[in-house]
Amino acid sequence: AKLAFDKGPWPRMSMQDRCTILHKVGDLILKNVETFAVAETIDTGKPISESREGDIPRSAQNFHFFADYALAMHDDCFTVNNNERHLAVREPMGVAGLITPWNLPLYLASWKIAPCLAMGNTCVLKPAEWTPHTANLLGAIVQEAGLPEGVFNVVNGFGAKAAGEALTTHKDVRSISFTGETSTGRAIMAAASASLKKVSFELGGKGANIIFDDADLAEAIPTAVRAAYRNQGEICLAGSRLFVQESIYAKVREELLKRVREIKVGNPLETSTQMGAIISSEQMEKVQSYIEIGKKDGKLLFGGERLKDLGEGNFLSPALISDIDNGSKVCQEEIFGPVLPIIPFKNEEDLLEMVNSTPYGLSCSVWTNDANRQHRMARDIK
Repeated sequence: AKLAFDKGPWPRMSMQDRCTILHKVGDLILKNVETFAVAETIDTGKPISESREGDIPRSAQNFHFFADYALAMHDDCFTVNNNERHLAVREPMGVAGLITPWNLPLYLASWKIAPCLAMGNTCVLKPAEWTPHTANLLGAIVQEAGLPEGVFNVVNGFGAKAAGEALTTHKDVRSISFTGETSTGRAIMAAASASLKKVSFELGGKGANIIFDDADLAEAIPTAVRAAYRNQGEICLAGSRLFVQESIYAKVREELLKRVREIKVGNPLETSTQMGAIISSEQMEKVQSYIEIGKKDGKLLFGGERLKDLGEGNFLSPALISDIDNGSKVCQEEIFGPVLPIIPFKNEEDLLEMVNSTPYGLSCSVWTNDANRQHRMARDIK
């Protein structure tokens, strides 16, 4: 990657030529969508419908989007007076280390690779050790698209004490982009500081999904189910805490319970499957440990059981928990699994105190038809 940046044509090509190649990468992903979708589903356990209709097309879209966006980049010129003009020129940084998670492997990788390459950088991608398949398929695609040798590289391996740590400490890597668990992000920031690397993080989440009593429940409830259980709940932006105003709490809870019972858990390669397998036995044990806490701190309305009739795979029925205090670990810590606690609130003041009580900021959703409330919530939720 360093040699390709210092000596190769990629950083010296015109933006138009680079973006033409990146556009072709997106085209080739779409041309091979079924191959990529099956590989992603086998690697992750997610339903084939989500891979085929979501992850893979959106990965291609990332290459298309950033290829188009880069062409619209421009230099800034500041005229100070009649004798001075200052021109700000954007230059590629060099080698970027891209470290990606296992929940949306190709999708989140493409979100890093496409803008990195569009601006003339070279990269080393380290995919999660549990889900390396589509990253390696992408290697063949970028070659077919005409990317010069050494511009895009894939290194497989474990994070700590191996491939990931090597990237964060190597003097020739100028920037690190990481998506993953918060404690890992802290370790990467500390390691990268020694060589003053630029870092870009998307870390953990405990997204609050809020339903006020004036919301359109016909839209809010099914979306709340999808937000909590899509991809087996293994999404950093998942709506993993559901706050419902007291006056509609019972109604929403019953409708949620009905819909969660109807989620079909099964073979990820079958198109009728709505929820597949947990990524690994280790993650399965972690999720189940939180469900046990939920049973003690609240009421398990449904799910949380290993579905043994589906064989040895990590299949878990979606868990729905009520009557639980917001201070419970189930409501405070990132579970990364199909577990949804429902928490009632009285008013906005009561709600804000609970929503802002976790160390995670990442995402939030507010369901209300009151425009003034929308703005208040957007302002006051951290």
